[in-house]
Amino acid sequence: MKIKRCSHCVNDNTVKNFKLYDDGVCNFCHTHLEYYDILHNYNDLKKLFLLKIKNDGQYEYDAAVGFSGGKDSTYVLYKLVKEYNLKVYAFTLDNGFLSDEAKQRIKDVVNALNVKHEFVECDTNLLKKIYKSIVSKYLSPCIACSFLGYAVMINQASKINAKVTIHGRSTYQMFRNFATDVEDVFKPFIFSGLQENVDLESLYKQVLGKIESLVDNKLKEEIQTKLLKDAYKNGFREFVAYFLYHPYNKEDVIDFLQSNKIWTFDNEDEHFDCLIHYGAWYLKSLIARRNHELPEYSVMIRENHIDRDIALNIVNNTKFDKTRAKKELKMFCDYCNLSYSKIMIKAKIYSKRWW
Repeated sequence: MKIKRCSHCVNDNTVKNFKLYDDGVCNFCHTHLEYYDILHNYNDLKKLFLLKIKNDGQYEYDAAVGFSGGKDSTYVLYKLVKEYNLKVYAFTLDNGFLSDEAKQRIKDVVNALNVKHEFVECDTNLLKKIYKSIVSKYLSPCIACSFLGYAVMINQASKINAKVTIHGRSTYQMFRNFATDVEDVFKPFIFSGLQENVDLESLYKQVLGKIESLVDNKLKEEIQTKLLKDAYKNGFREFVAYFLYHPYNKEDVIDFLQSNKIWTFDNEDEHFDCLIHYGAWYLKSLIARRNHELPEYSVMIRENHIDRDIALNIVNNTKFDKTRAKKELKMFCDYCNLSYSKIMIKAKIYSKRWW
């Protein structure tokens, strides 16, 4: 397949739903320009954020905060506690692949901030069924993890009676698939986040309907009765993205945390929290035949956080540690009773079809 690349970012036609217009610029860049003023008016966005987190006293906690122990979620937790003075309940999904290093960092941070925290453990059989069902079809453990993470975050706020759920998904992650002509599971949360009043029932019906379509009806029912039981029982709470209302720059986040001595970037692998992250990243990159994070680098370019030539050099010269990837993927497949060889065969077939 002949590569056609956007003249502004590094997205090309290996990216799902990529479209190139006559001006040589892709649909994702056009959307970024269309919404630039709204998404960068941080004075108004902060006012909106304050409305979102305002607790009139009927809630036990101001916010339930998803906390992985990584730099972004640590930064968000610190800001909410130290600058916004919120009463928060932090929680971490133990999805079966949470590293010991992450667990220790999490304990250190919540102790330093004096925050109540819980490691949320899901039914192991349900976890394995979700992983197996989604990965068998879509060849991405990350889709399954995102689904699980969203479900737990959504449910947790209702369970502990928090006003909102707040998460630290970065700008690069949130907007990697953001285009007016592209359907993306996360996009409804972006648009609802920009509204003062949100019809939560309608929002979650739309979002959960898309997510639950990834699994069969039997598993869907089990998810509703186990993962989302408190949300259905007590009512849904708003799912708030901290970095939708605040500027994000990866280097600034790291500098802030290190200067406040709350987090140290002493591990080159910033995804140290996940024991299978590298394997999952390699699998997705294998299918795309390129660095899977290319769309995130494109967001960095649009935000003027990285030079296009530097980003292009990174994505074109990514080297993969196949031994490490194979080890992690085999561990994952053993965990959820999947055939490693079949997964890799499917990935290669999918890659040829895509190209």
